[in-house]
Amino acid sequence: MNPMASESAAARELIDDFAQRSADGRFAALRSLIPGAGDGPRLAPFLLAVASDASEDDLVRIEAVRVFEILRIDDDSLAEKCRHTLIHLARTDDDWDIRNAAGCAVFDLPGAELELDTMRAVIAAEEESFVRENVAAALEGFLRRRASA
Repeated sequence: MNPMASESAAARELIDDFAQRSADGRFAALRSLIPGAGDGPRLAPFLLAVASDASEDDLVRIEAVRVFEILRIDDDSLAEKCRHTLIHLARTDDDWDIRNAAGCAVFDLPGAELELDTMRAVIAAEEESFVRENVAAALEGFLRRRASA
């Protein structure tokens, strides 16, 4: 078995022990997580579930979203599911911090270029100026990175 393609012990431990941890423990575990190259297939759906759980502590949900910045996702269909779930959160979550984190995270995912019109609509519809400005900045950063690549 290729160790680069298998799930890391850190990801397994996070998922297996998550429910038994306190909110502070869940936050700390997510904040300190460094995903391995093969963690995307199992970790991405888990992170989406945590981020989408309105009963979860908001800081934990935000950290779940932030992991997408460093999570490697090689599967197009998984990347699409992640983008669509994060876009849904950016559009509909009651917490503006979650909308902000989710909207910005879309641009860290493979295939983000497919969501430009959708994200422009999300930005235009956002009522909170802080969120609108942050997600717009993430979009502009994404476009600059693409132009210089």
